[in-house]
Amino acid sequence: MKHVLRRVHLIYLLSIFLTTNSCLSIASTEKEKAYSKASNEVLISQTEEIIKQYTDPGWFSGSVVIFKGDKVIYDKSFGLADMENHIKNTSATRTRIGSINKHFTATLILQKVQSGKIALDDKLGKFELGFPKEIAGKITVRHLLSHTSGFADIFNNEYIKTYRSLKDIDDKLPLLLNKPLISEPGKEFNYSNYGYIVLGAILEKLEQKSFQTIISENILDIIKADNTIYDLTENVKHKAKSYQFSPLGGKIDKTARLENLTPDGGMYSTPYDLALFYSKLFYTNELLNDQSKAVMKSHYKRPVKPWSEFLDSDNTKVVSYGGGPGVSAAVEILIKDKFMIIVLANTDGLVAEHITQRVTDVYQGKEYKKVQLPLGLFATRLLKAKGGSYFIDSAKREFSEAGYDNINPRTLNKLGFAFINNNQLNEAISTFIVNTKIFPQEANAFDSLALAYEKSGNRAIALLNYKKALSLDENFESAKQAIARLSQ
Repeated sequence: MKHVLRRVHLIYLLSIFLTTNSCLSIASTEKEKAYSKASNEVLISQTEEIIKQYTDPGWFSGSVVIFKGDKVIYDKSFGLADMENHIKNTSATRTRIGSINKHFTATLILQKVQSGKIALDDKLGKFELGFPKEIAGKITVRHLLSHTSGFADIFNNEYIKTYRSLKDIDDKLPLLLNKPLISEPGKEFNYSNYGYIVLGAILEKLEQKSFQTIISENILDIIKADNTIYDLTENVKHKAKSYQFSPLGGKIDKTARLENLTPDGGMYSTPYDLALFYSKLFYTNELLNDQSKAVMKSHYKRPVKPWSEFLDSDNTKVVSYGGGPGVSAAVEILIKDKFMIIVLANTDGLVAEHITQRVTDVYQGKEYKKVQLPLGLFATRLLKAKGGSYFIDSAKREFSEAGYDNINPRTLNKLGFAFINNNQLNEAISTFIVNTKIFPQEANAFDSLALAYEKSGNRAIALLNYKKALSLDENFESAKQAIARLSQ
């Protein structure tokens, strides 16, 4: 019942936005005739068609909710939130949202700018977080918000080895505290989760409170987002488990292995709570004033036009995506039209944003891009249907004809190890051979092929491939160790 009441509240809220800004719609009617938007019937029909192409192979499970003007025109959920206990997903299921957190963190920072507690061009040194002076004197709050600080991303070897023990900002902040920058502040865009962890540290220093308290008091409590939870995964009730979609077509429960949340990502929420947040953020002044909204939409640069012009522009679009093992979340908003699609998935592979992008295209009267399976699953199906010899000879051509133009060697490597873990060594060898043919200069491809041969008992061919890996990279440690082992 509580969920139903919250839904009614949200619909009422959206209806107020529609009425308040109706003059903007009237003023630009002629402009809107330039392209034909889909009717609700067409939109819903094609949304179902798109989703089916992701649910049929078992890739997508989660919820899809579409808001248009003052109405919820689509609300359906698919698959299981908990496979072990056969609990279905619903639009009230709390699902991990990944980097969508960053919009919440940015909102908190802009609130402090509005109140005069900080300025966008304040240097990092002002907050005395322990960074070396030569770094702290160059990086600004604006740089952190816009991913131009020069900080690397946090996923270094130390993080990968210790991430489950890193519980909060204080645990993660030291990881890059004394590391060199990868670019000069303000010069290059380098997406950095670490930059948003630093923003969280600034907020904690200013408020002398935990980030959990800050986000609750300044956003979640204000908008009454009761199903948005900033807490460790194990403390979140009524949540969807996170399932990594295997290239063999199955799902692997990664919930217990998720990294711990910080201001860069990891909250749990629902489509209705996210709709509430973005509606309050962009259509009212409860969270930010118009100047701050214009700054946010201008990528934290000095805005060249007022927020009212963003509101009245057919081109004002907001997208926010989040991902990780077993996690895919996406929000797309066409601000002027009050059109919002939110997809929260408890599977991965960017499946949520694949759906939102296509549905948004349909709404705008465009032909949506053909749905593609993950390359690993496409390769698995090709290998099983045609056999190893055909796969080795023709996979590269088949990949190209199917539109897989930007192949990463890690994709086929991951598939090969999935076969190994499933005790399908012949399939693993075929996959790794294809990887070496597509990437003949990739040492790791030959090292993986050698391992598959070694596991199958063919030590001589394994040794040849280990030596090939070492010839491509003389510092490849696992190849060195394997050669020493097999040469005895």
